[in-house]
Amino acid sequence: MAEKKIAELKDREEVTIEVTVTKIMPVRQFTKKDGGQGKVRNVSVNDDTGSCRIALWDADADMIETLEIAEGSKLKCVNCFVKQTDFGIDISKGRKGTIEKI
Repeated sequence: MAEKKIAELKDREEVTIEVTVTKIMPVRQFTKKDGGQGKVRNVSVNDDTGSCRIALWDADADMIETLEIAEGSKLKCVNCFVKQTDFGIDISKGRKGTIEKI
């Protein structure tokens, strides 16, 4: 799969992309539809064509501390899922994707 740039991302596609972290939001807790507890953390990222955010769900929300990711860190998202939201473009790991610090 060829790497894409943020400006090229389309809703409901699987992508590989390299981005730079610009802002890390705190973890938010929420109640899932099934009554269980969940958590999410949004990370703002950019490249030379634009900006978007990465949504880290549940156990992935701890990835920031585990991989020692900070503002300015470079990330490679492989086989990650793109979704158009009310807030813009979101990238998430999905079931098959990986996010690594580079």
